[in-house]
Amino acid sequence: MNKVILPAVLSALPLLTHAAWQPDSISLAYGQFISPLTDRHAEIDQYRLGLAWKLSDQLWSSNGLVMQSYAELALAQWKSHLNATKDSRRIGADSVKQISLSPVFRLTSTGPLLGDTSPFLDLGVGVSYQSEEDIEQQHLSGINMGGHWQLETRAMIGLNPGKGYPFAVSYGWMHYSNAHLNGANEGLDFQTLQITFLF
Repeated sequence: MNKVILPAVLSALPLLTHAAWQPDSISLAYGQFISPLTDRHAEIDQYRLGLAWKLSDQLWSSNGLVMQSYAELALAQWKSHLNATKDSRRIGADSVKQISLSPVFRLTSTGPLLGDTSPFLDLGVGVSYQSEEDIEQQHLSGINMGGHWQLETRAMIGLNPGKGYPFAVSYGWMHYSNAHLNGANEGLDFQTLQITFLF
């Protein structure tokens, strides 16, 4: 994984020195594993750093709503916290590095609501690469992701406090799976809390 990330970061540095390539925001996120549709037990935390660039301030608008878009490049670590002394059946990696690139569509109000605050909804599907295929869970086998390449899907709601507050806060769902492009496709879900600092 380091052989993939390091060349990508180094090759991007000259571009980021140009004003047009400087990110419009940086985000920090923390996520926890959830299993909404299956009976699985794992204790996986997600630590995520994202850089975002605006693509469009107005793709569509109607009756007080506007759709915007941005692209996000993110680095993350997934860390399992299962206790080896309590569960000898642990199988799969307990630490996974991950990189993703995703276009995101944002639906928000054309003006502030609730004072200066503007709510928004973020939806996106992008590509993701992870360092490990099998991730630790409390079972006879690990979470089998079926491969290193995955799709990253998100649905998040958030609030932008408005002028004078150069940040936004959001919460939602992030999903990783390969859409059955590989033989195995158990997938992974996180509930994620994120703070985004606006430049």
